[in-house]
Amino acid sequence: METSQTQSLIAFSLMYGIGESLGSIVFPPYSEAFGRKPILTCSALLLPLGCLVTGLVPSITGAYIGRFIMGATASVPATVIVGSLEDMWEPATQGHAIYAWVLSAGLGVALGPIYGTYIISVLGWRWLYHIGAIGSFCVFVLLLLGISETRPSKLLGNHIIAVQPYAGKLSLRKQTADDHVPDFRTFCQSAIIQPARIFIQEPIILTMATLSAIAFSLVFLFTEALDVVFQPYGFTQTSYSLSFIAYVMGMVCGIPVRLLEFRHLDKRAETKELEPEDKIIGFATGAPVLAAGLWLMAWTTPPLVHGIDWIVPMIGLAGAGFAANEIEYALGNYLADTYTVYASSAFAAYSTLRALLSGIFPLFADQMYNGLGSNVAGSILAGTATLWLVSPYVFMKYGKRLREKGKFAKFSVDVDQTCRTVGSDVLGRQDC
Repeated sequence: METSQTQSLIAFSLMYGIGESLGSIVFPPYSEAFGRKPILTCSALLLPLGCLVTGLVPSITGAYIGRFIMGATASVPATVIVGSLEDMWEPATQGHAIYAWVLSAGLGVALGPIYGTYIISVLGWRWLYHIGAIGSFCVFVLLLLGISETRPSKLLGNHIIAVQPYAGKLSLRKQTADDHVPDFRTFCQSAIIQPARIFIQEPIILTMATLSAIAFSLVFLFTEALDVVFQPYGFTQTSYSLSFIAYVMGMVCGIPVRLLEFRHLDKRAETKELEPEDKIIGFATGAPVLAAGLWLMAWTTPPLVHGIDWIVPMIGLAGAGFAANEIEYALGNYLADTYTVYASSAFAAYSTLRALLSGIFPLFADQMYNGLGSNVAGSILAGTATLWLVSPYVFMKYGKRLREKGKFAKFSVDVDQTCRTVGSDVLGRQDC
C-alpha cells in the first residue's frame, strides 16, 4: 500500500483519534443507562474486527475504516472502566484501583512504539494488526466469562425487580440517577448529549480536560518527534523506539511516590473525611517535573547544543513519563471523586479532547521538529508546560468552591448517597 506520510498519519493516527473521541461521547452514557457489562463485551468483540480490517484490506480505505473502528472501541475501556472502578470502591480507597488502571494503560501506550517497531521491521506492518486481533479476541473471551455488572443503579433495579413479587401491591420505586432511558429516542435526546452538557457547564471538566489532554498526548507526539531528536546520536529508525524505555522507567518511578501518598491519605482519613482536593498531590508533583523534563530535553540535544551525551535528554524524557502518569492519575481520581455516578460521562467529555489531540499531535510533530529544530520545538512544549505550574495549587485552594457551583458535581454526590441508602433499606445490605 503506497501512500504519502500525511495520508498514513491521517489514516493511522487521526482516524483513530476521531473514532476514540466519538466513542467517548456515545458509549459512556449508554453504560450509565443500561449497565457496564454489555458495552465492555461488545467493544472487546469489535476491536478484533477493526484490527482485521486494517491489516487485511489492501487499500488505504481499509486503514481509515479499521482504525476508526479501533479508536471507537478503545474509547470504552478508556472511559467506562473508570466508572466501573468508581462503582466498586469507596472514595477513600478507589484511588488505588484507578492508579493501577492508569499505570497499566499508560505503560501499554508507551510500550507500543517499542514492540510495534520491531514487529513491523521483522514481519511487516500488517502483522502488527493480525497479532492485535488475536490478542484482543482473547480479551473478549476473558471479559465474557469473567466480569459482572457494576453499575449501582442497574444492580439496584435488578434487585427491586427480583423482590417486587414479594411486596404485593406495594410499589418499590427505583430511586436512582435520572439516567434511566425508557426508549431509544429519549436516550438519543438526553443521554448522548449529557457529556457535552457536563463539558460546557462544568469548569472543572473544561480545565482538567485541557491540561490532561496535552500531557497525555505527548507520548503520541514523541512517536514522530524522537526519531528527529536522537538521529544525531546515531540512532536508527528502529533503535530510536528504545528511547521510550526511558519514558516507561519514568512512569514506573511514580509507583513509590504513589505508595507514599496512599499511606499519607490513609492516615489522614482516620481523622477526617477526605475531599477530592486531598488527592491531587500527584498533579502538584507532576506539573513541575513535566516542565523541567521538557526543558532538559529541549536544551541538551543538537542542533544548537553539542557535546552532551544522549543519556541526559533521556533523563528529561523519563521526567515527562513520570509527570504524564502522575497528572493523568491525579486528575482522573479527582473526577471520579467529584462526579461519582456520572463519572463515565465526566470522563467522556474529558477523554474526547484527549483523544482528538492524541490523533492530531503526530500530524505536525515531524514538520515541527524538522522545521524548527529539536531545541525550539522542545521549548514550545516546555513553555506550555511551564504555564500550568500554578494550576494544581489553584485547585487545591479553590477546588471545593468550584465543585459546589457545578450542577452535575453536586447532584451526582446526592444521587450516589441516595442509591446506597435505598439499597441498604430494601436489601438489608450495601449492594448498591
